[in-house]
Amino acid sequence: MFLVTLDYTDPARIDELLEAHYTNPDGAFERGLVRLAGRLEPRTGGLMILDGTRQEVDAAVAADPFVRHGAAKATVVEFHPTRGAFA
Repeated sequence: MFLVTLDYTDPARIDELLEAHYTNPDGAFERGLVRLAGRLEPRTGGLMILDGTRQEVDAAVAADPFVRHGAAKATVVEFHPTRGAFA
């Protein structure tokens, strides 16, 4: 599994790209990789827990409109759940 954090670099563009972020056919949501996702509070970014191969996750993150249009910077960290709902 992977924890993806999105740090907004151009917050003014997020709302205009939001629908494309969710519906992008090459993105994490449409590829079925998302196990959990949400925005941060305060609204400075978001996080996603993705389940897939490293290659699938990297491709989906690179295709995300927030990332492609420079509105957010993504950080991807692999982890192995040992406790909780995803273990």
